[in-house]
Amino acid sequence: MNIGLVIAGGVGARMNNTTPKQFIAVKGKPIIIYTLEAFQKNSSIDYIAVVCLKGWEDILRKYAQQYNITKLKWIAPGGSTGMESLRNGMNLLRENCSEDDIIVIHDAVRPLLSDDIINANIAGVVEFGTAITSIPCTEALLYSENKETSSEVVDRNLIWRTQTPQSLRLSKFVWAHEEAMKRGITDTVATCTLLVELGETVHFVLGQSSNFKITTAEDIGLLEAYLTQREKKSK
Repeated sequence: MNIGLVIAGGVGARMNNTTPKQFIAVKGKPIIIYTLEAFQKNSSIDYIAVVCLKGWEDILRKYAQQYNITKLKWIAPGGSTGMESLRNGMNLLRENCSEDDIIVIHDAVRPLLSDDIINANIAGVVEFGTAITSIPCTEALLYSENKETSSEVVDRNLIWRTQTPQSLRLSKFVWAHEEAMKRGITDTVATCTLLVELGETVHFVLGQSSNFKITTAEDIGLLEAYLTQREKKSK
């Protein structure tokens, strides 16, 4: 099976909003629902699991029912860190899924996820064992240790900016978190960084600039613009 694992355990402190950012409504719909709809509509995804901010599980279930997210099967509680949330999702899936199942791990607050990216992740895992959604860096990069000055250029051709989904088989997902506990790795920022810290080589699949993460209030306006444009194209 192919499982979409949506990570929605954060509080979104930088948004300065009492509502967690994954539940903020944009154009009348919670951000997390746009994300879940991407997995719901993808023909290769069998089920969806969500790691949800504690206290918001019932709200998530109600929204899923309202918007007909029928693939939502499991909900796990969020953790105090991103890595803990990932581990909670891993523990939930290993209780319910096969070790050969492909897990497509995605941030709830990247709501413009496309079919192409989901399909590329699944194909990447089948061929290489891992799939890390990434885009090439287009900005000029300068290296700085004091965050104020620089005298060193970083070759942008060597830099790739990671997004989610980040995908792998459940057996590797379980191995990575068990191995991290053995080695005392407790707060790496993403699945890709965890795998690299464990000595693994990860494989890229191409992302899209529209697959951005909602981080600040300004990103809400950008999401609204994308959604408006998408609505125009669908008419």
